[in-house]
Amino acid sequence: MIHTDWTNESYQFEQRVAKRAFGPSEHFSDRDGSTLLTVATLNAFEGEYEVAPYLMLTLCLGKAGRFLRSGDWGKVGGTFRSGTQALALPGTRAVGFSPKARLLGINISPERAQAALADVGGLEAMVPAAGCLGDDPLIGSVMTALWRDAQVHGLSTAFLDHGLDLILRRFVEIDRPLPSASGRRVKPLSARELQRAVELIDSRIGLDLKVMDIAGELDRDVRSLTRAFRAATGYAPYEYLTFRRMERAKELLGTAETVMEIALQVGYSNPAKFAAAFRRFCGCSPSEWRGRR
Repeated sequence: MIHTDWTNESYQFEQRVAKRAFGPSEHFSDRDGSTLLTVATLNAFEGEYEVAPYLMLTLCLGKAGRFLRSGDWGKVGGTFRSGTQALALPGTRAVGFSPKARLLGINISPERAQAALADVGGLEAMVPAAGCLGDDPLIGSVMTALWRDAQVHGLSTAFLDHGLDLILRRFVEIDRPLPSASGRRVKPLSARELQRAVELIDSRIGLDLKVMDIAGELDRDVRSLTRAFRAATGYAPYEYLTFRRMERAKELLGTAETVMEIALQVGYSNPAKFAAAFRRFCGCSPSEWRGRR
C-alpha cells in the first residue's frame, strides 16, 4: 500500500490555491492533513486542472459563469452560481475552464471517504455525482456549517466527522438526472447488455466486484455504464449489486448458517457493514428478519 504524506499534500494544495487566489483566503486542516477546508476567491481559469489525491467537494459562494471539466470520468459542464456544487474524484485528469468565483472547498482523503461509504460501494458510489453539477440545499447548508464551525474550533470536532459523513452519503443518495449533457435522454442498456451485467453480478455475488468490472464486461466507460444501467433498471450498478446481495442473504437466513457466515457469502467481511446494508434495504436487522420467519 502506498503511504500518502497528507501533511505535505495539504501544504502543496494551499500553494496551488495561493497562485490562483484573488485576495485573502481561509485554510483549515486536521492534524494529519487528510481533511482540508478552504475558502477563497479564485481567478478565472482555462487549461488542465491539477491532479489531486483528494476527493474534492466544491460549493460556489458567489459570482456566476460557465464551467467545464472534461476528463477521465466524462464531461461536466454548466453555470457556476451561488449554491452550485461540484465533485472531483481523486487522481483524475481533466481539462476545461471555470469562472472567477468565491468557493468553499472540502478535500477528503480517499481512505476517509472509502471508510464512510464502505457499505454502499466506497468511492465508486460517487461516480454519478462526479458526472454533473448539483444544487442540493442540504449539502450546501452542511458545508457552510462546517466552515463556520472550523472558524471557531478548527477541523477537530465530532461535528466535522458527522457532517462529512452526511455530505458524502447525500452525494450518493441524490437521484441524478438521466438526460446527458447534450440534452438527449440516456439510452438504457439493451436486453442483451443487461443480461450480461446481471449474470456477472450474480456470478460474483460474494466477491469483490467493482463497477469498472461491469463496465469492462460491456466495453463501456464507468460513467456511461452507470447512467445506462440506471435508465434500464432504476438502480445504479452498485445499488443493484447490493440489492441482489440482500436478496441472497434473505434466502440464506432461512437456513441454519450464522449471520457471520451469511455475510461472508454475500461479500461482506465485516458483519456490522452487512447488518447496516441489510437494514437499509430491508428495514430490519438480519437477526430480526430471521426471527420474523
